[in-house]
Amino acid sequence: MSTTSLTEKLEVVLPKSKKNKPPSDSKFIIAIVSPALLLFAIAILLPIAVGIIISLRDSQGSNFFGNQFVLTQYYNLLFFGKDASQTFYQYTYQTLFFSIVSVSIEFVLGIGFALILNKKFKGRGIARATLLIPWAIPTVASATIFRYKIFAPLEDYGLINSFLALLNMNPVQFFGSYGVAETIFTIPILFPFSPFMGEIEISTTMFTAIVIDVWKTTPFITLLILAALQIVSRDLYKAGDVAGASGLQKFRYITWPLIKPGIGIALVFRMMQALRVYDAIVIFQDPRVASMTVQAYNVYTNSKYGLASAIAVLLFALIIMFAVIIFYFTRRREKGETKGNKAEVSKVYEKSDDLLGTEEYLEEIGFQESRIEAPSERKIMWYIRKRKLKSIIFYIAVGFMCLFCAFPFGWVVLHSFRDPFTYPTSFEIIPKIFSIEAYVLLFQTSQFTGVSFGIALLNSLILAGLTVLLTITTGSLIAYAIAKFDFPGKSTLNSFIFSMNSLPPLIIIIPYFIQTAFLSALIPFIQFQDNIFALVLPYSAFNLPLAVFVLVAFFNEIPEELRKAAKVDGASNFQIFRKIFLPLTVPGIFTCGILVFISSWNELLFARIFITTDINQTVPQAIVRFVFNDLSQTALWDTTVTLMAATSLATVPLIIFVLIFQKKIVSGLTMGAVKG
Repeated sequence: MSTTSLTEKLEVVLPKSKKNKPPSDSKFIIAIVSPALLLFAIAILLPIAVGIIISLRDSQGSNFFGNQFVLTQYYNLLFFGKDASQTFYQYTYQTLFFSIVSVSIEFVLGIGFALILNKKFKGRGIARATLLIPWAIPTVASATIFRYKIFAPLEDYGLINSFLALLNMNPVQFFGSYGVAETIFTIPILFPFSPFMGEIEISTTMFTAIVIDVWKTTPFITLLILAALQIVSRDLYKAGDVAGASGLQKFRYITWPLIKPGIGIALVFRMMQALRVYDAIVIFQDPRVASMTVQAYNVYTNSKYGLASAIAVLLFALIIMFAVIIFYFTRRREKGETKGNKAEVSKVYEKSDDLLGTEEYLEEIGFQESRIEAPSERKIMWYIRKRKLKSIIFYIAVGFMCLFCAFPFGWVVLHSFRDPFTYPTSFEIIPKIFSIEAYVLLFQTSQFTGVSFGIALLNSLILAGLTVLLTITTGSLIAYAIAKFDFPGKSTLNSFIFSMNSLPPLIIIIPYFIQTAFLSALIPFIQFQDNIFALVLPYSAFNLPLAVFVLVAFFNEIPEELRKAAKVDGASNFQIFRKIFLPLTVPGIFTCGILVFISSWNELLFARIFITTDINQTVPQAIVRFVFNDLSQTALWDTTVTLMAATSLATVPLIIFVLIFQKKIVSGLTMGAVKG
């Protein structure tokens, strides 16, 4: 049969509208995008709408929706000048101070650590694994470590104060729960009401919280910056070496112009997180130091739901404002400097090409063949000493990074094996009496945590496991649609998912709590409140943006030709996804699973508001209750050692897991950051 006759027959069989037109993928796209959108709608969009409504009503006590609209709630916070508004501005300025200082320090350390890890050296795998230790630890556990061991008062043999005592220096009151924290300085601030000028005290509690946040989150920003460094070609550095550029010049003209967009994204992510700070501050119970999230939580505990929601909405607006400012300045600088940066980079390329390939360039820069002489022995020895000195300085920096990341937690784990029935009489670098009694007490005693710590571990395991399952299922579907299909509204969907990172949890938690209370009253035979299973939805919704961020990058790595070839063979879209793309993205799915599990395991604020009974508490809740319980003052053993055992038990399995699979985690995060 000739080609012409076959074409003529096809023209008769196929309608004219379907000639040369591939089948539509719209139904499949709608099907795989819908689960994630439904999750967002139930767990985020609907609570946001309810939260905004509540913030405009006199919602308090058992009357969740109030009796009337109270439009003055925002006015009273922002302009009225009474106790509530003065406290609001005090905590808002403290939140800004905390966020700006924390992110600035993390940015400097992150660039330094990322430049170290971007080099090839012996032990890089160990250094990279060590970097992830603070990141895997729950924030409340990090705060506990620093409160009870690192920054503890001298009478409790804290590490820093004991070291200061050895140097005959005065001890420092690092936080205020043992008394009044020391005021370091004051900052003048403005109010939109009389007296219009005021000041806030920056105490040692604030800087202690900043140190905790820096230690905990520097690894995260390091990985994002390391991801940006992956796009800088090694050939550029070689070209810079050939052109005679110094290390500073190579960073200024090669590294910085290329990583600056990635830096902007990293700063936006971190600023969004820092402005929502809760765990690192609340553990100190210092009434003079708090964040907007802490204030909203305190207002919520007084059953003033409308006022708490108003504070959450204002925090959301503040986060969006900072994100827009960072993006604006990043893009403006890119537009103004892109041409100059490209010119500088191209010059390096051109010079290196000429230098490697022609003699004319040597003459142009003043070198002639007759002038090139062998270096003297003195110059060779100087060069060798210089390289050795650089190597020594580099490994000192590597040692500092590893010590910075690993020492605090390692020291706490070591002291969790001290005998809790023997109180120390002096500072102990290494415990004098080793015992496992602290771990035995942890599982036998419930008066401090409410229930056995083993039940809290089981609850967290179930909650985190179900969250991983739901997040990975919905995230892989929508990530596949974004990565491999073009459809109307794709860019809007991307922006919407990214914006979910900016949501303060309280803007969701309070209305979600009210929603579940309403459902429990409507369907009395199902308990929606005080139920760990009901937390799976909001946990999954909050973790979904990160999962999509990473999985889109993995799907993009798979050649499009595979999908087209499977289409030709008659495979359906779902068969292509299930039999081709899913098996090839197992490393990415595994990476996402680890990230989501750690995030869900470490979450405190949702669980603290939503879980009320002892039997349903999670690990972070158990640690907080252990810290806040007054009965710990009357125990017959050293409760600090038991608390260290609880902190170690809650985090050591995670850290072991992270250390084993650190290559997959780093590759997943860096791939996601570069491609996303």
